[in-house]
Amino acid sequence: MNPSQTEFTNLYCQLSSHFFSEITPEALHEPKLVHHNRTLHDDLQLALSASELLDMVSGNGFPAGCRPIAQKYTGHQFGYYNPDLGDGRGVLLGQWRDSNQQPWDLHLKGCGQTPYSRRGDGRAVLRSAIREHLGGEALHALGINSTRSLAICHNLEAVRRETLEPRASYIRIAKTHVRFGHFEWLAQIEDKAGMQLLADYVIETVYPHLKAIDAADRYAELLNSIAHNTAVMIAGWQAVGFCHGVMNSDNMSVAGESFDFGPYAFMDDFEIHFICNHSDTEGRYAYSQQPNIGLWNCQLLAQAFGLLVSEQQQEAALNTYVETYNHEYLQRMRAKIGLQTPLPEDRELVADLLILMDQSQLDFQHFFLQLADFENEQACLNAGWPMDSKNWQAWLKRYFIRRQLELFPEGCSQHIRQHTPLFVLRNYINQEVIAAAEQGDFDLMDRVFQALSSPFEKMSGVPERYYKPPQSENQKGLILSCSS
Repeated sequence: MNPSQTEFTNLYCQLSSHFFSEITPEALHEPKLVHHNRTLHDDLQLALSASELLDMVSGNGFPAGCRPIAQKYTGHQFGYYNPDLGDGRGVLLGQWRDSNQQPWDLHLKGCGQTPYSRRGDGRAVLRSAIREHLGGEALHALGINSTRSLAICHNLEAVRRETLEPRASYIRIAKTHVRFGHFEWLAQIEDKAGMQLLADYVIETVYPHLKAIDAADRYAELLNSIAHNTAVMIAGWQAVGFCHGVMNSDNMSVAGESFDFGPYAFMDDFEIHFICNHSDTEGRYAYSQQPNIGLWNCQLLAQAFGLLVSEQQQEAALNTYVETYNHEYLQRMRAKIGLQTPLPEDRELVADLLILMDQSQLDFQHFFLQLADFENEQACLNAGWPMDSKNWQAWLKRYFIRRQLELFPEGCSQHIRQHTPLFVLRNYINQEVIAAAEQGDFDLMDRVFQALSSPFEKMSGVPERYYKPPQSENQKGLILSCSS
């Protein structure tokens, strides 16, 4: 690579040395490229050839300006503070600025042990790499802020998880890799100077517009912005039926991007209290709890910011989270049933719909597409859909009366289709992609990736059954472990 054509740097290294450890990644020998997100590569205008990309994603060589480091942070895991956290299987390589001068982090995952690996091997397996590669792209295409994967490679080495699995590594792209847990760590050691340094770094790299705000209010506005973006993200999750599975505070990005994918799931049959992580025995991170856990994590962050802002400013940020979430969620759910004009009764209409869907165990993704096929209550009843019950009849009557209050009622069905994806990354699809990849067949992954990139239209070459609800019970509601 010609250094004169690159602008890689590692801005994080400008912070104090106790914020990170320099790392020499453990490269993959004889790596092969599994998949390359060319759209993301082009959008960022990265100047990487095929061989340079493979060297980078396998840890065999890096562009000039990159400086691999592992970050130190802490966080609350399943409600308990853990002081021994940090980048345990990934390193921050550096940043690349796009045409708008927005810096993007490039983070190599699966590159071996760091000082924070806690007896782990620091490696990644093909299964988890594929899940993150596909999951980030799925959320991004649905308009939900998310980290994304640039490329995956693998080799013939075996890594032991529950069984022996193929080794892989991949590069994650994000606005930042600063987590809520970074600020928790600095608050725990009462490092006010470090808090200011890190807050200034986040403002410079993620929220540069805050530099125009008076210094006395800048950190309060930073906290407020993080709370706002977190609420927008989680409202998006809820509206598409996405369950993260491990909302520990060290898995929360200060940019408000979906981050650190583990045993995530897009729901099949709607269950208000659906749990996608079988390690979550108490349902702490169930679908119904995600908004509350988002607030809880923001409370932890606000407490940490107590070194920089007043109690009133902390409370204001938490109020911002609540108000933003309520507004964003209702707006997204209103669109999913074809409504555009906000009315007071919409909140109860949506809440009652979710209760009925839960009771009837209707497919959360397909229900709205079916709703778009009917122009009035009688058409639903004539079709025997979704079921002939008094509660459903009462809801449908309210709903179609409500539709008539729209400025253009005839456009409601089209509005539903514009906000309801045809293709959703169900867990059984993920599992089929992984099974094929582990046998050396990456064609299905490529086709699924293309479908995820355009979820509101049907793509040729994608199995037709992927556009329908699961056909068997063993395809529904798959739950996975944290090793996912």
